[in-house]
Amino acid sequence: MEKVFNSVIVVGDSTNNTLSIIRSLGEANIEQTLILKCDKDICFVAESKYLKNSPIYHIAVIEDCMPILEQMKKNTGKKKYLICSFDEAAVFIDENESILAPFFYTPTRGKQIGELFNKDKQCKLANECGLVVPKSQNFHRTENLDDLVLNYPILLKPLNSVKGEKSDIHICHNKIEMEKALLMESHCSDFILQEFIDKEYEIDCIGVRTEKEMYLAGGIRKIRHYPELIGAGAYGLFQPIEAYDINTQAVEKFLERVNYYGPFSIEFLHKENKNYFMEINFRNEGLAYAATASGANLHALYINPDMVIDKKQIHKVYMMNYSIDFLYVKNGTLSLWIWIRDLLRTRCFININFKDLNPTICYYRNKIGSKFMAFKKHR
Repeated sequence: MEKVFNSVIVVGDSTNNTLSIIRSLGEANIEQTLILKCDKDICFVAESKYLKNSPIYHIAVIEDCMPILEQMKKNTGKKKYLICSFDEAAVFIDENESILAPFFYTPTRGKQIGELFNKDKQCKLANECGLVVPKSQNFHRTENLDDLVLNYPILLKPLNSVKGEKSDIHICHNKIEMEKALLMESHCSDFILQEFIDKEYEIDCIGVRTEKEMYLAGGIRKIRHYPELIGAGAYGLFQPIEAYDINTQAVEKFLERVNYYGPFSIEFLHKENKNYFMEINFRNEGLAYAATASGANLHALYINPDMVIDKKQIHKVYMMNYSIDFLYVKNGTLSLWIWIRDLLRTRCFININFKDLNPTICYYRNKIGSKFMAFKKHR
């Protein structure tokens, strides 16, 4: 009888979050299927060489993935692993855990994360598990700002990631700034307010939980964000987890309480020898490929828990998203020569992979083509 190997269904969007899974699985020669939700594949995820012989399904709305999964339930052989790369997918799969768990390896194996996608609930559980958590309170945009129990400065961010954007995150130093932030165009109504930690740096820890272990491979110390302070990581250093004083036992306890399995990331702010818990992502993220580049392929470990990662061989790796990081040069904040130095020592690029160049080639070919057509149109 032919041996059936473990395989994966990636429910992803057109972002580097999805490409980091596709590439990690591809490097480990793991069979994968992609369900891609987007109007247009702007990152050309489907052009990855690791998907050359893989089934790819394009969907417009997340609900469209259910008929595809229903069809896959009929396939014989081992159960496939479900991995999500964006919040909407993670929430949708969570809502359908009871239907999917008998046929797939789902993130909570038939249970549900439920309210823990809510950052306030996360913070309360994190505190119970022994992590250091900033003071916080829930806030609806219609509430009176005079009733706040926190002192300024305050970090304002969406209560639920699915219902907010990065642009909804603000640092407010007084009531006037808070009012101005709330007047900005947004579809987000519910926020979490946290005491603003004037961090020395931010750590984005990359990990996975399998049936055998919870393993935090390391963390990315973010050197530059764009926009500054509140934006996505533009340049940073991935180091083995031993380089940071992370309470890994508390993180493990947190995941056990949730019953979550799969790739995850957990964010901390570091100040005065303390790591303040900010949030955990119950899904894969774009920076996760930094762990693969350092020698810890966490996606492969999840699919094959018996796999051995030589933890002594995991090494530090500089990572960069050169597109957004270069904006610091363009606005005059950063010297071109310093940026070139940082570029040359980077071994993990978020938006280009030299083992898998086709998505980047397609992206720039499309970009140049669009500019050329626009030029012709206006001549």
